[in-house]
Amino acid sequence: MARDSRRAWGGLSFCRSTLTGRSALIMRPSVQQLKQWFSNPAPMSDLREQIRTAPMTPPMLEVIRVMVPDVHHIPLLTYHLYREFEHTGSRPEFQDPYFLRRAMLTRALVEYIMGDQSMLRPIENLLWAICEETSWVVPAHEEQGPNYWDIEPPILRTEPLGAHTSLTREPDSIDLFAAETGAVVAETAYLLKNDLTPEVVQRVKQELERHIFKPYLANARKHWWFKGALNWNGVVNGSVGLTFLRMVDDPQTLAEAFALVLEGFETYIATGFEADGGSIEGVGYWNYGLMFYVTVAELLRELTAGELDLLATERMKDIAYYPVGMALQPPQYLNFGDTPETVNIAAGIAQKLAERTGVHELRALVGSLPKPDEHSYSVAKLPIMLRQLVWWDGKEYDPPPLRDYVLPTVGVVKMVGKVAQKSVVLAVTVGHNDGHHSHVDVGSFVYHIAGESLIPDAGRGKYSKAYFRQTRYDNIFTNAYSHNIPRIGGHMEQPGREFGGSRRFYGTILEHGEDKGWKFVTLDFHTAYDLPELTLARRTVSLDPQTGVAIIQDQFDFAADPLPIEEVFVTWHDVSVQTPDTVLIRGEKSTISVCADGANFQVEYLEKASRENERRGVLKRISTLITGTTFTLVITPES
Repeated sequence: MARDSRRAWGGLSFCRSTLTGRSALIMRPSVQQLKQWFSNPAPMSDLREQIRTAPMTPPMLEVIRVMVPDVHHIPLLTYHLYREFEHTGSRPEFQDPYFLRRAMLTRALVEYIMGDQSMLRPIENLLWAICEETSWVVPAHEEQGPNYWDIEPPILRTEPLGAHTSLTREPDSIDLFAAETGAVVAETAYLLKNDLTPEVVQRVKQELERHIFKPYLANARKHWWFKGALNWNGVVNGSVGLTFLRMVDDPQTLAEAFALVLEGFETYIATGFEADGGSIEGVGYWNYGLMFYVTVAELLRELTAGELDLLATERMKDIAYYPVGMALQPPQYLNFGDTPETVNIAAGIAQKLAERTGVHELRALVGSLPKPDEHSYSVAKLPIMLRQLVWWDGKEYDPPPLRDYVLPTVGVVKMVGKVAQKSVVLAVTVGHNDGHHSHVDVGSFVYHIAGESLIPDAGRGKYSKAYFRQTRYDNIFTNAYSHNIPRIGGHMEQPGREFGGSRRFYGTILEHGEDKGWKFVTLDFHTAYDLPELTLARRTVSLDPQTGVAIIQDQFDFAADPLPIEEVFVTWHDVSVQTPDTVLIRGEKSTISVCADGANFQVEYLEKASRENERRGVLKRISTLITGTTFTLVITPES
């Protein structure tokens, strides 16, 4: 990172980053300027009144009631529930009741604001119960405190637990959900500061000091996420910033805290998104990382009367457009990596971002009330749910037309066509295999027609202890086995250094455009394999936009004798082998024929892996060994 350079901005002193390869980054004011703002803040809007009068509050409250039917019986969080992850690697046993407590608080708070005075008692009980929790850090994250990344690579604990753990020492680390918890209780106490029993407010302040304020001011820069190029940065720094804003009055403390928050934010916007505005984490984590960033950005804009505006940059427009470009048929999106194909983008956040950046297509990505989910995790994010109520107008906007989309830095090319009034999307990922949520998938493609990914990205595996450890790529949903890429000489593409790989493995876009009416992209991905004898692996992915026909052409060269090559593609849908070189894949709305001259397709039903990773349905892996060093696959929609 280059050193900051000083410049005058509206008569104020700001630091403006000159990070290489990034433009229009956020402004970072000095501590002195921050203190001036916090000493003389502009009037803030009445969030409580906004919630009470927002047209979306009544219908959203009905959804919340379905998701959280009870606010009185607080679920227990026991020692052995916390330690279940340590012993089995499973998350839900502790996390489900943990998030349910916070979701219950969201419902109780909204009910109270809407006039149900009986909710004050459960609100205080829930606040007290959350304050009683020994640690706000969830078990899956307890090892990731200060100085975690000082060891290269990190050495994870394998020995039995000792006496000095996150449950027995004073809080010294902050994870995603400790930060969110701080924001949840702070927002509640702020909105009800004149209604809550004074000792409840005092207890909230005490626990925020222990779990959030003290660790953040002392150790923020020592946490790996503080300048992380991923969603954690936006979520933790944003949640902590919101917590300080709501519960701290001292201008000096606020200035020191926000000097840190904005330092972290600067890195998040600069490196958490690529130069083209895209995210290697996918749309789901784009959504998550920006939730608290946008929330805090708007609070700061209001508090400073518009003098500090984190969303008023050209770069934010590119970032805001990303899910529009990745859209298939919302809420479906291209889902390379751990992000799911179906993403319910936070409606209020999307609408505010559309309003502030001018990317109005964002509004059309959210068009109806959210469907209740089985875990109520989204309701647990109380500050975000409140902004769903006050920022979302609830209107359904005409969806933006599907467009071609190219992210040269992320390495995604999306090509759009149509056949018989059915939209067709052919997309390929050409980036690298080295990210917190990356899969081993350089060169993998997706064929999507009429709302169905008949040749999909298979999606993520079950989140567990093993999934985010050095064993991550033993899972077929993260390694190359379940992706639409070849296996060469029995070797798959390799993962990068994030989880113990030897180096970065990547692909390169060589060319993309149109040729004789066909849209195409050509890529080289031999550098995604750890095979010195492989000197060329070139793939051209082409789409006829008038017929929906797609062609995948591979070419390989070797320094010595050619290695055997297995070509692969996968599907969740019904598949039948018609002839040795042709298979049919049938969806609910469409059928495609997939053929390759000289192929002898075999279908493997990955039942065990699908079941162990809690996937609905069974993934089918269709493969063929090829003779020679070229291969052509033709995908044709059936009439």
